[in-house]
Amino acid sequence: MSKFRGLLNTARGREPEPEPESQPPEEVITKQSAAKTQPVAQPEPKPKGGRPKGKRSHPDYEQITAYIRKDTHTAVKIALLEDSQKGEKHEFSELIQELLEQWLQSRT
Repeated sequence: MSKFRGLLNTARGREPEPEPESQPPEEVITKQSAAKTQPVAQPEPKPKGGRPKGKRSHPDYEQITAYIRKDTHTAVKIALLEDSQKGEKHEFSELIQELLEQWLQSRT
């Protein structure tokens, strides 16, 4: 019962509702002492729903900014979309990663 229900009932001209009977103190003590002696099973953590975490929150990735020509960017996006229609799904960032790794290997 809300602590304000009595005020609302009085303001509306209603009879106050009787409060529910509480448990005798012996039962409460018995339940509390029983809870202390029995181990409480911890529920297993539920996997979180929703989207999986992406690269933005992954500690191994860092967001960078680079300036490239608009026509190059457009052509790359078109090529990646064409590949995805063939069933080969690549991301722009994966392509940049591969190219940078190849460049680093070629320097050694």
